[in-house]
Amino acid sequence: MTNQQLAGVLRQFADLLAIKGENPFRINAYQRAAEVIDHLPEPVTELVESGTLTEIPGIGAGIGAALEELVETGHYGALDQLSSELPATLLTLLDIPGLGPKTIGRLYRELGITNLSELESAALSGRIRQLKGMGKRSEERILEGIAFLNQRTHRYSIGMALPAAERLVSALRSNLNTRVEIAGSVRRMAETVGNVDLIAMADDSSHLREALSRIDLITEIEGGDQPVINAFLESGIHVRIATAPFDRFGTEWVNWTGSRTHVERLRELAGGELPARPDEAAVYQALGLQWIPPELREDRGEIEAARRGDLPDLITLADIKGDFQVHSEWSDGRSTIRDLALAARDRGYHYLAISDHSVGLPIAGGLSIERLREQWRVIDQVNAEVPEVRLLRASEVEVHADGSLDFPDEILAELDIVIASLHSGLRQPKAELTQRLLRALRNPNVDIIAHPTGRIIDRRPGAEYDWDTVFQVARETGTALEIDGDPARLDLNEEHARMAAEAGVRIAIDSDAHNLSALSAERYGVGIARRAWITPKSVINTLPLPELFTWLQRGK
Repeated sequence: MTNQQLAGVLRQFADLLAIKGENPFRINAYQRAAEVIDHLPEPVTELVESGTLTEIPGIGAGIGAALEELVETGHYGALDQLSSELPATLLTLLDIPGLGPKTIGRLYRELGITNLSELESAALSGRIRQLKGMGKRSEERILEGIAFLNQRTHRYSIGMALPAAERLVSALRSNLNTRVEIAGSVRRMAETVGNVDLIAMADDSSHLREALSRIDLITEIEGGDQPVINAFLESGIHVRIATAPFDRFGTEWVNWTGSRTHVERLRELAGGELPARPDEAAVYQALGLQWIPPELREDRGEIEAARRGDLPDLITLADIKGDFQVHSEWSDGRSTIRDLALAARDRGYHYLAISDHSVGLPIAGGLSIERLREQWRVIDQVNAEVPEVRLLRASEVEVHADGSLDFPDEILAELDIVIASLHSGLRQPKAELTQRLLRALRNPNVDIIAHPTGRIIDRRPGAEYDWDTVFQVARETGTALEIDGDPARLDLNEEHARMAAEAGVRIAIDSDAHNLSALSAERYGVGIARRAWITPKSVINTLPLPELFTWLQRGK
């Protein structure tokens, strides 16, 4: 079993414990262990073989034994026993945004609710409001969550699809010794994708099919001698692989990259099929257009701009000089501050903000003022040890329900950078949420609003604001709005990010990393920024360190 599969089992066990109403400390231990396992650089199977598993912080003897049982047998007896005591359909209720395992347990024990239809019926009939602590609004939120769930389609995050596509491309290039490229919505950096599209330079698909049969990543190849090969990865992702000869490779790459409406517009310009060309730039040139970056190919004005010759000079990952939202082991991260500094240095960053949570988010181990000051001393020490990258004193500070912040202004003023965020109360009425955010924006100590809507893609809808007012105040105060690069968030989304940049609001693109490997999530944030037509001048973490410090002093 992979680390991710093992972590999934631990999370399922924790959810069932919570549904049953077991000891919260035991539940938290399994949840924390799942996070640790999910982000371990080495396979758990190797740690079990070496007998060093319980040396990992967060993995005690009990959970270590559970993992050993899973590795050796593929089963966990305690999970099997617990699963037999509860209806299997209860776990499906966890897919409803905003409905946690403790509430599901109450609904099961007190109302006998075991599945989605029973839950919807109870909410519609007013039975849920009879429970202590729940009312009409609780029922409305449950019904909203069910409606949101019903709108979902089975899609994969770009954070899952892009690495899978890259691994397969690498394997195919090695096996075929020919050109293979990513196409489709993965190449366009869409936040979710239905499948992975690739294109290989070949006259037919026979050699490609043979190569696929030798690649361990592939679990199934559909039969038949078809021009497009359909295959499936271990993760279940559907892969479509097209072939094109050298003289048409650029044309077919355009066709297979899409979007459909973009290609239709190109065909209208061509008066039929696209001209056969070996590279993409020649295809666009033949149509009287600049080459259009894949992220813009959505028929949202890019063809008109390419015809005028004024496509934006989009931001690239190479423009990023630092990351402002990074969490260490001091709160809910998994890495030491020194290791984060070394990783930032290796990425060529000029600066890195250590922005652990404030005390108002206890579930994430938020820092008190005393611990924050202790952390500053460590940051100063690491800055002396790793001079190539400047660590910034930062904090991701909770925005309370009334818009006030978790730390007093005198503490905020001592930080290099203040990131304000909303993690709770995201379903307040639109007017209240807007005023709450505006108060945070108007605090002169606040530099960035992190993941402004708080959405979790396909799990939790984002908060709703009066965006015109938010953008106006953000521009007036000089406060940046973040594109959180975590593939589960990508918040701001491309629509709001484009609106913000066009309104003159500065943008921060951050990884929201909680471990070293997650620093690479910066590229997904850059992908969203490119889809939003954003240029380097709009993004504050393209600034060199001296200019960044000048920006941080605005209005102070």
